[in-house]
Amino acid sequence: MSEENVEIVRAAIDAWNRRDFDSLMNLVHEDAELHLIGGFADLVGAEFRGRDAVLQFWRDLIGTVGGEFELETAHHAGDRVVTIATIKGAGGTSGVPTAIRFGQVWSLRDGTVSRMDSYYRASDALEAAGLRE
Repeated sequence: MSEENVEIVRAAIDAWNRRDFDSLMNLVHEDAELHLIGGFADLVGAEFRGRDAVLQFWRDLIGTVGGEFELETAHHAGDRVVTIATIKGAGGTSGVPTAIRFGQVWSLRDGTVSRMDSYYRASDALEAAGLRE
């Protein structure tokens, strides 16, 4: 099951990079939650509940910085999946390039993503899952 969960997370990241929100609808649980921990949480909110809210946040993020997730690692940690990635994009108004390395802890239910804890610092995601870099 754990390798299957890693593949579901990889598929979600791939769909995000392709802007394929139809596929994301099928990969994200209707009761999904996204929690931003550190970094931009104070600016955009720390919690998004429900698939529609999560997908809207992702649409807004794409509209603001565009970009693509470059997945560095994805591995299972018990019943969760931990990813380390860099999102590269550019400011929508300024055009200034940006790159942020971060970590996420993903939980899955019924073959879909049910919760994402997105940490501004990759090391915090690893620590939350009981892992180290």
